[in-house]
Amino acid sequence: MPVTPVAPGVSPPDTATATPPASAGAGWLGGLEREARALLDAGTPEVWDALTRQFEARLILTALDATRGRRIEAAQRLGIGRNTIHAQDPGTRIDD
Repeated sequence: MPVTPVAPGVSPPDTATATPPASAGAGWLGGLEREARALLDAGTPEVWDALTRQFEARLILTALDATRGRRIEAAQRLGIGRNTIHAQDPGTRIDD
């Protein structure tokens, strides 16, 4: 979500009562926002880390599927090092 600059001397809006963007219900970003809100409302610690791990794992698995398990190609297409695939999810270790 983009950050809106606040002019000097103007208070930022109260984020606790802010209305979610109109697009919050649509697509994967809406789902992400709902999941983040549910975790935050439940008092789950380290929400950032939990959601980041899920996001990265899903990207890696999708790239591996799209490249029929070729780690090097999957890593190149994602713009990450091939060792990152192993570091993110040991269950994705697939031979080249």
